[in-house]
Amino acid sequence: MKLETVNIKRFRSIENTELGNCGDFNVLIGKNNTGKSSILLAINAFFECIKNGNVVNLNPKFGQSIDFFKGQTNLPIEINLTFSLMPSDIDTLTQDIVKEAPQMKNAVLGIDLSLRISITVAIMPLPDSFSFVKKISLVNPANFCSTSDNNENIIFSVSEESAVELFNKFLRSKEYNKKADALLSVKLDTDDFVKLQKPDNREFKRFLTYRLNRPNSSEFSNELVEIITDIAEGSSSYEDLQKSIKKIASSMREEAEATEIQPLKIKVGTFAGEESSIPDYIQNLLKKICTNKVLYLTERRKQIGKQEAEKLLELKVTRGGTKILQSIQETVSALLGVRIDAFQTISSLGNQTSAEMDVDDFLVEVNGSGIKEALRLVLDVEFEIPNILLVEEPEIHLHPGLETTIMRYLKRISCNCQVFLTTHSTNFLDTGEMKNVYLVSKPNSTQIRQLDIEEAEAEIPQELGIRLSSLFMFDRLIFVEGQSDEDIIREWASILGINLSQANVGFIHMGGARNFAHFATEATLSFLTKRQIQMWFLIDRDEKEDYEVSNLQKILGQKATVKVLQRREIENYLICPRVIREFIEFKRKSSGTNTEPIPSELEIKEKIEECADQLKQFTINKRVFKIACKPIYPNTKGLFNEVVQGEDIFVNKVIEEIQQIIGQLEADKDRLETLYKEKLEEVNRVWQYSKLNLVPGDLLLDMVCQAYKIRFKKERDGSKLATLMTKNEICQEIIDIIQEFGS
Repeated sequence: MKLETVNIKRFRSIENTELGNCGDFNVLIGKNNTGKSSILLAINAFFECIKNGNVVNLNPKFGQSIDFFKGQTNLPIEINLTFSLMPSDIDTLTQDIVKEAPQMKNAVLGIDLSLRISITVAIMPLPDSFSFVKKISLVNPANFCSTSDNNENIIFSVSEESAVELFNKFLRSKEYNKKADALLSVKLDTDDFVKLQKPDNREFKRFLTYRLNRPNSSEFSNELVEIITDIAEGSSSYEDLQKSIKKIASSMREEAEATEIQPLKIKVGTFAGEESSIPDYIQNLLKKICTNKVLYLTERRKQIGKQEAEKLLELKVTRGGTKILQSIQETVSALLGVRIDAFQTISSLGNQTSAEMDVDDFLVEVNGSGIKEALRLVLDVEFEIPNILLVEEPEIHLHPGLETTIMRYLKRISCNCQVFLTTHSTNFLDTGEMKNVYLVSKPNSTQIRQLDIEEAEAEIPQELGIRLSSLFMFDRLIFVEGQSDEDIIREWASILGINLSQANVGFIHMGGARNFAHFATEATLSFLTKRQIQMWFLIDRDEKEDYEVSNLQKILGQKATVKVLQRREIENYLICPRVIREFIEFKRKSSGTNTEPIPSELEIKEKIEECADQLKQFTINKRVFKIACKPIYPNTKGLFNEVVQGEDIFVNKVIEEIQQIIGQLEADKDRLETLYKEKLEEVNRVWQYSKLNLVPGDLLLDMVCQAYKIRFKKERDGSKLATLMTKNEICQEIIDIIQEFGS
């Protein structure tokens, strides 16, 4: 039996959503507070509601207004699960139906063995909160839609009116049984009997009421006292009293049973039509579904310790248990690289024994959180051996390496146990081999979308290094040249009060603007656009001409936006005398060389101007080099336009192509002097008021820092400079860009 589809309505943050095409190993990813845990909670609630095969559950764990979507309790919570059954299970169901309704034999024998069983549980709100099985049907997996009644054979249905009648019936039956249990639990001796037979027994009746009103006693205390008093007054002996109490308790149980089998006034729907009672085949089917052992591990898991030690110790001394213990020890050793064992210890007083668990000869309590969390999960699974495992955030407290190990363990056990887990970890997505990954989001209510991992792997070249988590975990992607660019932007966003995480913004590092074309391929952009991901490419100006910037946007078209900085590079926006002064002070304190006086902002401003002038020639040279030494590529299309061609023909073509390249290089060489004069004039024209925008920002910052015996490395120090800036010191151009990213 396998769970295939989950449909949830009106439960907590979920208005109506579906988890479809469930496999052996199912991963739910998404941001915080999107409702991932509510999905697992709903699956567990379903099995809790049908526990013991009951159509009605009088005490579901949910039903308060907080459990309903937006607190709206006018309609019940509905949880629908669809299972694939073994042919033998379908066969047993059909035989049970025929046994109760022989007239339906021909209709039942025509049931397709490939059909799935769909069960809907409804949970009613307070004050009379209860759950009931609303509908059971056989559905065709080929065209099944859990929100439609089409293509399904309903074998059981209960209206809300009928459910209320069932609830009241079972509630009365339960009360009769509770009264019987309470009556039999009253401990009376011969002295009590004598006191009850006295004409003035009011004092003893108050005392008896008090005894029955104690915690964990009956809520029927006054009624039971009157029953006992009446029996005592009519009894000739203590033994007669005891017999009478047992007789009345027995009649209460009979009344409970009679109440349960009393025909319904509002009938339920069955395979054979409307019936006034619940068919046995429905209860048998629910009991079959309940044989699925569900293990639900919430985010807050109990600390591992004495209880687990006792279980391991019990295996040690139980016949056949040593093999199970050895298997568990081998599993833990292979996964975590530690050996576990359990021993019996005697207390210091010498009168009590207790079990203790060792991890590599140390008590489990003194181990780190990572090992204890991993052991908690593994031992729970190995002890319980569930059919369905629900795990919230298995990566909690785990090192990335151990995180991957636990993920592989969960994948391995999914061959015999269907696994559903929620996670924030991208390792569960980026390690590959994932077929059932679902993105959980909450625009207005929780929504689930199955991700097409195979399509992503096919469309996005692996050599780009784009992690699959970037494709599915974010709504917006910023392509930047390197890690330092991301670090600086995030610091600025924090200063501006713009939460990029809340806007679900992710960054991809291109490794320089030269790789722009590789990341801006049609396949990559089309796939991300189809995923409705907004994209920006943030690129340094460097020595780019205006026409080059226009060409970059043409390449992207409407699929993404290119932002080319007005200054040469992002580090140019960090050039601020006050910030550099604080940075110098910080670096000197960190290195323990804070002996010389810190330069003033004016001194630093003058030093910035001086260093910038020293970089003027370098700035001119970079502009000349970019044009004069740009790469020239041969016309490969012309060389290979003919598949079949002789040796001489091909050699001549190559020689001709080389000659053309040489000619082009000679032309560039002849024009070099003119080009240099053009770039010199271009730089001179704007130098006085734009020098700080033209020079390489990282080189300028390092030159200024070297003047004060420290160094600036953009990979390490860029974000630090950014953190020292105030909102007023961030350029308006940068503010506009970051606001666009995070709006």
